[in-house]
Amino acid sequence: MAEFFRSKGKNAPAVDVCQQAWDELNLAGALPRTKDTEGNKVAIPYIARNDGLGRGIPNLCLKVPTGGGKTLLAAAAVERINGDFFGRQTGFLLWIVPSDAIYRQTWKALANREHPYRQMLERASGGRVKVLEREDSFSRQDTENCLCVMLLMLQAAGRQTKDTLRMFRDTGNFGSFFPEVDDPKVNAALLADVRNLDENDLADAGMMQGQVSVRHSLGNVLRLVRPIIILDEGHKAYSLIQLDTLCGFNPRFILELTATPNTRVHMSNVLVNVPGAELKAAEMVKLPINAVNAANAGWKHALDDACAQLEILKGEAITLQHSDGRYIRPMMLVRVDRTGKEQRDGLYIHAEDVREYLIEKQGAKLDSIRLKTAETDELGDEDLLDPLCPVRFVITKAALQEGWDCPFAYILAVLSNTQATTALTQMVGRVLRQPEARLTSRPLLNECWVFTADQVVQESVGAIKRGLEEEGMGDLASLVKEGGTGSAGTKTKRRVVKRREPWRGAAIFLPQVLHREGKGKDGYRELDYERDILGHLDWDQFHFLKADSWTPDAAHKLQRVIVRVDVSGTGSHKDGSAGDGPFVVLEDGPDDWEVDTRLDVPHLVRQLTDVIPNPWQGVRILNDTLAAVRGKGTWSERELFANRLVLVKEMKDDLREQVFKASESLFRAKLEKGEIAFHLVSANDAKLNWELAESMELDLGDTDHILRRKQGGDLERALFEEVYQKHFNNLERDVAWYLDGQETVHWWHRIAERQDYGVQGWWGRRVYPDFLVSLTEMEDGRACFALLETKGEHLSGAGDTERKRRLFELLTEHSKKAVRAGELALAVKDAELHFEMLLEQDWRTGAEKALKIGKGKGAGKK
Repeated sequence: MAEFFRSKGKNAPAVDVCQQAWDELNLAGALPRTKDTEGNKVAIPYIARNDGLGRGIPNLCLKVPTGGGKTLLAAAAVERINGDFFGRQTGFLLWIVPSDAIYRQTWKALANREHPYRQMLERASGGRVKVLEREDSFSRQDTENCLCVMLLMLQAAGRQTKDTLRMFRDTGNFGSFFPEVDDPKVNAALLADVRNLDENDLADAGMMQGQVSVRHSLGNVLRLVRPIIILDEGHKAYSLIQLDTLCGFNPRFILELTATPNTRVHMSNVLVNVPGAELKAAEMVKLPINAVNAANAGWKHALDDACAQLEILKGEAITLQHSDGRYIRPMMLVRVDRTGKEQRDGLYIHAEDVREYLIEKQGAKLDSIRLKTAETDELGDEDLLDPLCPVRFVITKAALQEGWDCPFAYILAVLSNTQATTALTQMVGRVLRQPEARLTSRPLLNECWVFTADQVVQESVGAIKRGLEEEGMGDLASLVKEGGTGSAGTKTKRRVVKRREPWRGAAIFLPQVLHREGKGKDGYRELDYERDILGHLDWDQFHFLKADSWTPDAAHKLQRVIVRVDVSGTGSHKDGSAGDGPFVVLEDGPDDWEVDTRLDVPHLVRQLTDVIPNPWQGVRILNDTLAAVRGKGTWSERELFANRLVLVKEMKDDLREQVFKASESLFRAKLEKGEIAFHLVSANDAKLNWELAESMELDLGDTDHILRRKQGGDLERALFEEVYQKHFNNLERDVAWYLDGQETVHWWHRIAERQDYGVQGWWGRRVYPDFLVSLTEMEDGRACFALLETKGEHLSGAGDTERKRRLFELLTEHSKKAVRAGELALAVKDAELHFEMLLEQDWRTGAEKALKIGKGKGAGKK
């Protein structure tokens, strides 16, 4: 923290700023809550950590379920931490992983310049990334001019005796970081300044008793360069030895990413908690999980059932490719008892037994089967997503328990009788990832299956639920569906819920935001934001509006504090002032290793592309800005270089608002001219009008309860026969109760999150209302609908809330005009749509406003 404040030209305050910020976020209710022993939600206290010199370490945890993109978030966070927080592009990043599988997977991604993870790091460093392993050599100049990323196994920081670890041994490979071995005075000065450096006793080498030198080890290098630590699966680093070793590296920042922090004791500062439900809503996981047990039948019968399901999925995948042009090759993971060459004794299920059975009895081709064990890796680096890849079956015992995810894996067959429940817990996460992180049009390809043999179903389901909890998705445990012939347990079934009798058969359509295509009256297609909005903006109009007034922070120095030892014995700074102590000088860069301060324009332009997608326009805007800043002639290139990331951030904030305003103006203009339409059309493409389904398929468990009125009794105005509590949060439930008691409401429907009706505005993301409400007829006989969007109190001040409000007002007004022009010409004629945003603190006011447009004659039908 002291370095951060120095970068801003300020003195570090005496209080712990991280602790203070955490307490303020807790007070504002912005942080995840935990439950005390009585089940009450309470704020999570901040866990302070100190480095080897007693300085505070900013440390945070992102709780993200398996399949939620932890590695992607880690790579993206580097730019925010190193660039925005520390104002640097160079330095040292220590990336720690818990297993060999994750190590190889992460290394493969970071070493590939074309991979998105590597490209994020390239952007954060201005294209100067150096990826390292523990045994690689590097110099101080590398850490000064590049972003060095070292991948390290967690075990390297978990031994009982640090001296036995290679990284703490004197290798002689890092001489550029240390003074000469035979200069005891200089070594002593460095040891006095960085007190937790390991040292060699020169008496062992025959030199004078008591003379010391700094050990030339990787561990000491890390203590000097003060890395940013990325801790993947951080919950596995909770041992005191591991924590002590990691903090002893004197890190600037520790970012932990895990699915299950604080499982037994509070050890992590969880800044963000991403529940499994958000992954499901974002279409990133296959759910529900279908658990099928073959009782009293043996492993071959269970494998037959799994193969039959695989054939069904293969057929679904072929249909999907023909209809949507999307390729998926469903695969099966098979868990066995034995895999070793000398272990095939007929008593336990062996991998070769399964391979032979698949070929001889199921007709599987030899090249469609792979064995994955600690000894035999037939998968290797094969690209399982390649359409030319023939793999359908992967047989393993334990090699795929962690760090392996293939979105084409749909079926897990656990054939082992021994430790079957343990295998379920450990391996269920391997079949959860959804291909391309988006649902398919074939429902079966959005689910996954688990097959077992001769297991107690309740125990199997419990194991699967424990597996979900260990993958950070405990909130989705209810989405485990049971099937097969096993013993009874708490079952989840798929139920078809129909509309209530008065409204069955009624065609209910809603308009979508469309764009004119061609000259015919029916020439429309869905609005494409990038094509129809961004593609039509006049990019020449955008400039950094603060360019003439923007001023670099003169106190913002390069974030490079290098220790140089003055061998003459008289400490001094470059400017001639006295040093802080004997033999040690702190300065902003040695003369012979001056960092190139020329601006990397391509890198800065890449930073702008998420706001200005055209790189040529980005170059123009950046060059104009730099010319304006330089034109004042009061700032050196060095000061400009030191502030380059601050400048780009302010440019992005300013340009983003300009693009939003221009996009809104263009959207409104096109709507006025009729190029954008918001009304029902009679075109041949049925997708252009959204139709409310006659029935819904719901996955319901024995513990899922029907939502009833607040005072008891059945809901009277819900469109569908049954509505369930699990589909509502507290605010949505209160709104539903309110709607059900209003005379002006004909019927109401809770729109499924991110799956049903949504409207496209003048920014990238669609807006999905929460409720569709049919109101009693208007005074002039027109039908009337209200679409309500709820916002929790913690989101009421979010940046997009006002944009949504303006979009709702615009579409509401346009709906009135469109109706009067006679443009609604399908099943719902002469209907008016009213959009309303309901904020938690005053949702009732907004709801009353939305319902006022109804005539109010009579209650809804029952």
